[in-house]
Amino acid sequence: MFKSVNYGIKRLPFVFLLLAALLSVPVLLVPSSSEVRAGSKAINWHDVIAKTSDKGDVESRLLRGIAYANLGRLPESFKEFEIAGQEAYTDEIASFVLGKVGDLRRAPEDLLLLNCVAFGSYAFGDFAASTDNFEHIIRLDPKNVWARNFAAIAYGQVGEFDKALHHLQGALAIDTKNQYTHLLLSAVYKEKNQYLMAAYHYLQAPDAVKELHSYGIL
Repeated sequence: MFKSVNYGIKRLPFVFLLLAALLSVPVLLVPSSSEVRAGSKAINWHDVIAKTSDKGDVESRLLRGIAYANLGRLPESFKEFEIAGQEAYTDEIASFVLGKVGDLRRAPEDLLLLNCVAFGSYAFGDFAASTDNFEHIIRLDPKNVWARNFAAIAYGQVGEFDKALHHLQGALAIDTKNQYTHLLLSAVYKEKNQYLMAAYHYLQAPDAVKELHSYGIL
């Protein structure tokens, strides 16, 4: 379930595409608060989107993608992150990520920088850095279901399914109706050969499965 598919800079796992296929179905969306703490400053993800909405440069698109992801607006996030699959943007994306890594050293609790580095590290295959930064994000923004889901995906990519399970259980405790959390739990339990639990969580996600079928993913 965590096998790779062709995606560009780094081959991302199937379950990332699973999440990215989410449509605007209210029962599936579990957005975090649009305003969360980042060190001493609050981040309003809607404001990040508004400030970059008329810009098409790489940094603006990546920032919008990150903001959409934190709001659970994954179809829009996926659209912005599509540039990660285009070779023409590889150098600019690398420069963006490296710049944010440098900035993060000076502001280690800046939530926006942590998100940039977490997603950027993941895209370039540095899963250790990605999981470290997602862990930090979760500490700063503990009610964000999607941060936990993405952390689980990053752990799943390197076969650390117990850690993936821990974060997915945490996500489910926050909102029991997030069908994509259930579907990710099904994937993890399948990897752990716990097929009864895998089947149980799969059956809790009929709308998510239907969405994925509509995209030809499942």
